Amino acid sequence: MLNSLWMASRQPRPAPLPDPQELADPQELADPQELADPQELAEQKKLPEQDKPNGQEEPEGRKGQAEPPRKDPQEKGAPIEPKQGEQNAPPSPNPVQVADSADAKEPMAKEPGAKNPKPGEPPVAEAPAPAAPLRYVTLGSIDAQSSYRQLVTLTSQGAAVRRIELANPRYRDLQDRTGYLGHLECTDDPAGGARPRAVGQGTPAAAAGLLSGDRIVAAGVKQQETIQTTADLHRVLAGTKPGQTLSLKIEREGSEPFACSVTLGRRPLEVVRPEAENVLLWADKLPRGFVDEPSFLLTLQQIDQDELDLKAEGQGLEELERVTLRSSQWEIIKQDDTSVTFRRQLPDRQCEILKRYQLASVPTEQQANQDFPAYSLKLEIEIRNLAGEAREVAYRLDGPNGLPVEGWWYANKIGRSWGASGLRDVVARSDGGDTVQFSPAKVIDDTVPPLEGNPLAYVGVDAQYFAAMMLPEKKSLDEHWISETQTILIGPKPKARSPQRRYANVSCRLISKTYRLEPGDSLQHAYRIFAGPKRTELLAQYQASGNPQYNLSNLQYYGWFTGVAKAMLWILHFFYSIVGNYGLSIILLTVLVRGCMFPISRKQAASMAKMQELKPEMDRLKEKYKGDMQKQSQATQELYRKYKINPMAGCLPMVIQLPIFVGLYRSLMVDVELRQAPLLSESIRWCSNLAAPDMFFDWSSFMPDFVTSGVGILGLGPYLNVLPLVTISLFLLQQKMFMPEAANEQAAMQQKIMKYMMIFMGLMFFKVAAGLCLYFIASSSWGIAERKLIPSTQTPNSTTGSAPESSSQAVTKRDTPGRTASRNGKAQGKRRAKRKR
Repeated sequence: MLNSLWMASRQPRPAPLPDPQELADPQELADPQELADPQELAEQKKLPEQDKPNGQEEPEGRKGQAEPPRKDPQEKGAPIEPKQGEQNAPPSPNPVQVADSADAKEPMAKEPGAKNPKPGEPPVAEAPAPAAPLRYVTLGSIDAQSSYRQLVTLTSQGAAVRRIELANPRYRDLQDRTGYLGHLECTDDPAGGARPRAVGQGTPAAAAGLLSGDRIVAAGVKQQETIQTTADLHRVLAGTKPGQTLSLKIEREGSEPFACSVTLGRRPLEVVRPEAENVLLWADKLPRGFVDEPSFLLTLQQIDQDELDLKAEGQGLEELERVTLRSSQWEIIKQDDTSVTFRRQLPDRQCEILKRYQLASVPTEQQANQDFPAYSLKLEIEIRNLAGEAREVAYRLDGPNGLPVEGWWYANKIGRSWGASGLRDVVARSDGGDTVQFSPAKVIDDTVPPLEGNPLAYVGVDAQYFAAMMLPEKKSLDEHWISETQTILIGPKPKARSPQRRYANVSCRLISKTYRLEPGDSLQHAYRIFAGPKRTELLAQYQASGNPQYNLSNLQYYGWFTGVAKAMLWILHFFYSIVGNYGLSIILLTVLVRGCMFPISRKQAASMAKMQELKPEMDRLKEKYKGDMQKQSQATQELYRKYKINPMAGCLPMVIQLPIFVGLYRSLMVDVELRQAPLLSESIRWCSNLAAPDMFFDWSSFMPDFVTSGVGILGLGPYLNVLPLVTISLFLLQQKMFMPEAANEQAAMQQKIMKYMMIFMGLMFFKVAAGLCLYFIASSSWGIAERKLIPSTQTPNSTTGSAPESSSQAVTKRDTPGRTASRNGKAQGKRRAKRKR
């Protein structure tokens, strides 16, 4: 039933690609020769952001030909000669391992078109070499049974990281529920078809035998469609679902065209991915001036007397003259399954830079250990001085960006300060200091001072359930590599009061100290990059310089009620180990809490029953003291004292449950195990994530934008949620069934206000996690059943059918002792007469 209802609802709208006409001048964003074809972008405008090309590969007809000189953005109108030593090797489906001729202690191997300089002489370029083509490299695997926890895709543009996908099936993309073939980074072939440039191990594409460099000419599930461009492949994939079989027609160089079948999977969670895919989750197009930067870009901060201005306005995309490390193509000089080495030569600066990435693997005996520290990538940086004299150099290294923004319309994250946190915060810690957290709003407003002074322990970007952190690999923590750590905004600045200020793409920037390099010397630094889920046992193993006091475990921050939140998590995990479902675990937690509070709630129910039985007497008091509210209140209080009724007893269970409610709320916000935990099954969208709203029906096609935006109290989001409506309905039912009649006008007004407050609470509860609604539904159902099963408590006079004596009458009797004694004497005489008879 639920599955059929969901299938009848509208699927989430695929994220469109930007209109090239609305982007800024391409020269402001990247090299024009490295931009995607505008026609290709226009054709992909309404397709999901899967396999978007980041650049255009060199056509077959131009391979091996020299390109015309390009203009450097720093020198307007001044041509830059092609760099010496860059080889234009054509891409291969299986990249051939190249011998590493760049050892730190040995001279460079002779490159074609270049002469090795004599000591004291700068290198002389005999013939300019063409620019290297854009290439992609994959490390690791997405297969959960492999020796890797990650699949990392790197780009030769800036020798940077483009994607980091997690292999654990517990971490899947929550937004994209179309079939996953793999992020192939396809490009259009001049003869028609789409050519993959990256086929990661463990992906459905790799399992089907697809290779980098193949040409996909047809694809389809029920019927194959001709593939002329990458946009055609995206359109076919947009109509698929996980588990379906996709038929492909492949053309491979040196062989006849052949067909193959691919079983599509579920898209994995990407800790790092192109930010354009995040932006198009909430926007129809990319904003003007958008810059999609990969992670861990490097450039020179200083070389001799030339130095970049740290306080310059802008996003820090500038580089020194004749230094093009961020946007240029680096050559790959060595590659295997777990590592790759990039090299970039700067002949005009008489130096070369190397970046080496190495992915951690899992030993066979640790395959079942989910907390083995293999969610890490090692980045090694080497700067070599090829001049015949000493040089002074410093580098600038950008951190990770493009972290997940899932739940951008409902999610909340706990901050360490009074200021509101965002969905992606910069977190850092230095030697001798505490962990500091900076929200995107503070980074946008430029109110975060640079971190200086003490040596850096770690820094990075912290999302709700995942993080990407950089830990300098130093022998001791007190070694001082970094002179300054900055927080940076990547992309255009959001407008004031814009909701995008909460989830802006922020990152960190490390400015190294200035080092003096003698001729032939090199500067070598290494960083351990953690990119994975925030699990306590896993984070504790990532320590700065081996110091256990400076590990990443405090990334899991619960704020107030930390002890209660951890206790709730321990109980939930215990129940989960028994029943295997977190939805049932939350219900069992509710039963445990309400069972412990049963003695208190029983007294509350008895007190409420007495108040209902005294209603006739309270009505008489209201009638008698209709014009005197003070006497009416005093008489009512005397009535409560006579029958031992506590009108505030109903608030006690709510006060006791408040810490439990907050603890469960914080647990759902922090614990990654509750993310993607379904109530019934992951095969249906409804309630497939207890840490998010239940998302019963997608109404974004007909609801106004101010509702679907998720901003403000009326921003309910793009989905109709059912569990919050059930929760509020039960609250109203309890109020109607058990709340006693108002004793006076003031109480009546308070009850009316509470009814209106329920409507306000319904708006506030509309976007809360389904697990929290489940707790309230179970708790309210328990309260209703408990009240119905507890027998009514009779007042002393209720058995005779007479109304209890009012406090006003008691006061009158006490004021006339003679009359009271006379009536007592008559009553005693009647009782003696009855006994004689």
